Amino acid sequence: MQKKSRSVLKKIILLFLFLSHQSNVLSDDMILDQLKNPKLTNQSQQWNFITDQVMGGVSTGKFTVEKVDGVMCYRMTGDVSTKNNGGFIQIRAKLNPEIYSKEYDGVYVKVYGNKKKYNLHLRTGLTLAPWQYYSYTFSTSKNWTEIKAPFEQFKKSNFYQPKSILGQNIKSVGLVAGFDDFKSDICLSEIGFY
Repeated sequence: MQKKSRSVLKKIILLFLFLSHQSNVLSDDMILDQLKNPKLTNQSQQWNFITDQVMGGVSTGKFTVEKVDGVMCYRMTGDVSTKNNGGFIQIRAKLNPEIYSKEYDGVYVKVYGNKKKYNLHLRTGLTLAPWQYYSYTFSTSKNWTEIKAPFEQFKKSNFYQPKSILGQNIKSVGLVAGFDDFKSDICLSEIGFY
């Protein structure tokens, strides 16, 4: 009987160790980019700068690699204009492999800004049109700040797409200045999934 009890106890301990290891594996952050190879993510995907001029808008801007307040970062500056049905500039990178939204709780960014609001845009296999994405809005300050954007708080842009991003594969991530007339100045030093 004592051997059987020890055997059961060993199995319980092994199961506990296995489950706690699995929990740690799932809870690890995935760093997508921290400028180890500027303009390429850790998945070797290129960051692209896009403006509303692709659809007739007049917003202008640029995307550079700079040191701001002692930290290397991507800096996106420009004039966002809602004229001609426009209103955005953004940097965007594809995810390859894609990220399954149920493996993480959300996206995090480390940013420095000009006290304006910016957005994170996520696209999935079910966001087929250019105007379809899931969006999270956040405010910036003139200090380096970490923002956590839970997947459950991302809002869909169009009624043709599923209400929630949960359960979908994320195929791209974008940092967006838009939807108002203002001067963009935001710096991104790190982005990933938590």
